Amino acid sequence: MPHPSQFQGIMDRVHPMLSRIPLPQSERAPAAGVQAQADLLAAVPLLERVFDAIPSMAMLLNPQRQILFANRRLVEFVGAEEADELLGMRPGEMLDCVHALEGCGGCGTTPHCTVCGSLRAIADAQLGYGQTQVCLMVRRTDEGPEPVALEVWAAPFEISGQRFTLVCLTDAADRVVRDRLELGILPQAMALAAETEALTRAAADDSSTPDARQRALSMIETASKRMARVVHAPGELAAAESGALAATLGIVSARELLSQAAGDLVPAGGPGIRLDSPAEDATVETDPELARKALGEILLNALQAAPLGGASAGFRVSETCVDFWVHNPGEMGRPVQLQVFSRGFSTKAPGRGYGAYLARLVTERYLGGSLTFHSAAGEGTTFTVRLPRAGGTQEGRA
Repeated sequence: MPHPSQFQGIMDRVHPMLSRIPLPQSERAPAAGVQAQADLLAAVPLLERVFDAIPSMAMLLNPQRQILFANRRLVEFVGAEEADELLGMRPGEMLDCVHALEGCGGCGTTPHCTVCGSLRAIADAQLGYGQTQVCLMVRRTDEGPEPVALEVWAAPFEISGQRFTLVCLTDAADRVVRDRLELGILPQAMALAAETEALTRAAADDSSTPDARQRALSMIETASKRMARVVHAPGELAAAESGALAATLGIVSARELLSQAAGDLVPAGGPGIRLDSPAEDATVETDPELARKALGEILLNALQAAPLGGASAGFRVSETCVDFWVHNPGEMGRPVQLQVFSRGFSTKAPGRGYGAYLARLVTERYLGGSLTFHSAAGEGTTFTVRLPRAGGTQEGRA
């Protein structure tokens, strides 16, 4: 594996899914072989005591990435009674990763595994050197899918002439939150504050023309909205994940909803999203504030991904729903497609990557809709937010 530059090394640790890794062999060791390896480890003096003293969750894997030994912290984290219950499982199966059972070979053999930080760390360790990655995983729980961030450290480990892989897992939630605040929220807030200050001076400049001052005031309004969106984002995400948001449904014009969401992003008359709505309007039954939030996140992603004037949006009407589509001409690479809705994944910088995740969470959990995408060479990328139609249409302006 090539040695990356220092910057890419940092990006890989925080965003281990920016490049795909080849899938390893799917074959597993037979049950008798797994038990024999586990018995070998159990006979090592003080091994269990030493592992239980490790301040993180720890396990030993065989060359087929099956669990042979787990310390008490890991057993308790996954809700097992005894470590023997984990024997022969692979890490994703033990952790109830939502993708672990999508392929017939289990954990490590599905398309999503090609961008898994945990698998990358383990694969590197099996090549002979230690590696640390951050794994952005979605776990299956009784309350529904739960996103978790784990820092995964793996290294080769030899006992009695046999090679194993030592894997340590640490909850990276605090680190992810800190990165988001320090590397995501704070730089954006400081940039917007500087922009607002400059615009305020321009608006107060008596030597400027009235039109120039009016444009500055319009841009200040937009910058203020963007500042509020950045500052409130962590609290909104926490509320959405905890189920604390309350959706107040009402009847909303689809055209007005899309226009308002797009208008919140750029000053009046500035370069932004090209709206291509049909002549026929429709009413949507939704919470207008939450719907604008979801649409706004997808519109903002398109605006950032496309050259000026390259992003467009509109809606299509059917008998039961309204599909709001947002298009940009660029194609997303396959690794990005596999994790575009992952909590905290971003191709931009550490601390970013919550917009698409929040948009889908709000759309599906609170608005009774869905958020999907399609991306292909020559076609670009289109996100579609589907919301329930209230019934009945009205003639809109062409």
